[in-house]
Amino acid sequence: MKVILASESPRRIKLLKKILKSFLVIPSGLDENQILEKDPVAFTLKAAEAKARAIAETNPEALVIAADTVVIIDGQVLGKPGDREEARRMLQSLSGRTHEVITAVVLYHKQSERQLSGYQSSRVTFRLLQPEDIESYLNRNTYRDKAGAYAIQEVRSTFVEKLEGDYQNVVGLPLRLLRRLINQFQEQTARLEISGFRLPEALGLARSQDQSFEVPGAYPGDLVEISYLPSDKATVKAKLLTVVQPGPVRQPAACPHFGRCGGCSFQDLSYSEQLRQKQNYLLEVLQPYFPSGYRYLEIDPPLPSPSQYFYRNKMEFSFGQSDGQVYLGLRERTRPKQRHHHQRVVPLEICHLSTPLTAKLFPLVSRLAQDSGLPVFDLETKTGFYRHLVIRESKRTGQLMLLLVTTSQAALPLAEFRDEILRAVPDLTSLWWVENDRISDVVALEKTHVLYGQEAIEEQILGYRFKIYPGSFFQTNPLAAELVYAQIQAEARRLHTQSALGLYCGSGAIEICLSKAASEVVGVDWDPANIRTANENLAINKIGNVRFLESSVEAALPDISLGSYDLLVIDPPRAGLSPRSLKQIVGLKIPGLIYVSCNPATLARDLKVLTDSGYKISRLTPVDFFPHTGHLEVIAYLNL
Repeated sequence: MKVILASESPRRIKLLKKILKSFLVIPSGLDENQILEKDPVAFTLKAAEAKARAIAETNPEALVIAADTVVIIDGQVLGKPGDREEARRMLQSLSGRTHEVITAVVLYHKQSERQLSGYQSSRVTFRLLQPEDIESYLNRNTYRDKAGAYAIQEVRSTFVEKLEGDYQNVVGLPLRLLRRLINQFQEQTARLEISGFRLPEALGLARSQDQSFEVPGAYPGDLVEISYLPSDKATVKAKLLTVVQPGPVRQPAACPHFGRCGGCSFQDLSYSEQLRQKQNYLLEVLQPYFPSGYRYLEIDPPLPSPSQYFYRNKMEFSFGQSDGQVYLGLRERTRPKQRHHHQRVVPLEICHLSTPLTAKLFPLVSRLAQDSGLPVFDLETKTGFYRHLVIRESKRTGQLMLLLVTTSQAALPLAEFRDEILRAVPDLTSLWWVENDRISDVVALEKTHVLYGQEAIEEQILGYRFKIYPGSFFQTNPLAAELVYAQIQAEARRLHTQSALGLYCGSGAIEICLSKAASEVVGVDWDPANIRTANENLAINKIGNVRFLESSVEAALPDISLGSYDLLVIDPPRAGLSPRSLKQIVGLKIPGLIYVSCNPATLARDLKVLTDSGYKISRLTPVDFFPHTGHLEVIAYLNL
């Protein structure tokens, strides 16, 4: 298709050559004074569209690319200056201040009457300009065809103090936006039936002739309309345009925010199908490590989560701000290769993973933040105050802990927050204020203050009590964790366990639950806070046959003698076991081994090492700790 750039700007021509080898240049000659829109975004979009359509009138077969750039200061649009005096006034108005640069891009093809458009915004801060600086620049006589009377590439080293956003946008043609629009223009469409599904990415799979398509948001049995870029690859990534006919496993999502925020992957997939797909995923992960024998592994049907909604005992919600309004929510669903800080916060009215109380807490805390007049923390500028609201809720006792996370750049109106929250949630157990000045988007407990109530909440599992502090590690789905701990307890009894060793014990939940099934239990964890909490849990449950060691696994295992233990329980982080710890574990020759994993991929890798060293897998039990997501917990039982 012939391509025309509707601009004679040498800057836009140079930028377009970076992504297109061949195109024609035909300026539109549009008089922008005829565009009456006051809103800057609407103005640029209408101006770019008028340019594109003017050229397309005589070139209906061509794809016309048009752009328009404006500078905004104090809500006023600065276009191209008419003369030197107007250019001088523009630069004086920008001196020592921050202004916004908006570029709109329009692609138009008259023959098909197809049009795509978008815009990009950047912020530019000028140094305080001296009169001689302005006159020296104006003497170049290059200001006439430039919005705001300047070209960023000409003044960046002398005028510009800071640039936030896309530099190419300020030059006059945002290439990332343009590439996306061009790709959309090239996309083809197809109607296909989804025949498969792949975890953990949650991709529907379809075939057409010699190609396979990966379609996010599509489920087996769905008849869908997709769009995709032509490719010679065997597998093509596609976009779901519409579900023409829903398949039998599709269901309405309970949450009104599903599909926008990143909390759930497939809430609109029936729960029985979620479990089936997770079992298939486990088999697929095991196959490369056990190519001839994976079908003969004894894999139990997945244990469903006792609760499909409101099952998480901890969630971190982010503050967002739009049009001056503060709100709480979760970051949007991550796209491949997307940097986390570019994800916007999706405002939520309720979260179906956390607690029904979110429906009351979100508007209340958002209003309190709004009324304080303090800004939300901006990950780009690293400035602002409000960062996160962390909710920890016991599912057995109903005790509730809230952590309000801010920077230390201002003082929180403590009494107002505490009193308003207590009026709304009178049964609140614990309220904390956390100051966190890290630049990354993580909840770091740098400086903590108890604003109300107790320092910890309590959870109950298998009749035992467990303290949960702001930084405590505890299984996110305690009701499902209870199923796992009961299974471990039953296996220890079946093996007539005398002495058990638990690695990566956290706050000691598994080891304490084993206290009735073994004569002696030892837990190991590297984190001093975990060990302190584990010892406190021993005391409140009056348990005398369990002890905890503060040590890394690799440092603790060499001190253990052969024959010291007859059962080993491992519950490592997602990365699994290190090669060194695997070698040490194999050397101990403990006859019974239970491996609890939240990552089937690293579990399969470690099971291969253990089975090659003499262990046999007696059975595998998947447990659904995380309904509506691609995550899966697995218990592996091994013996020598």
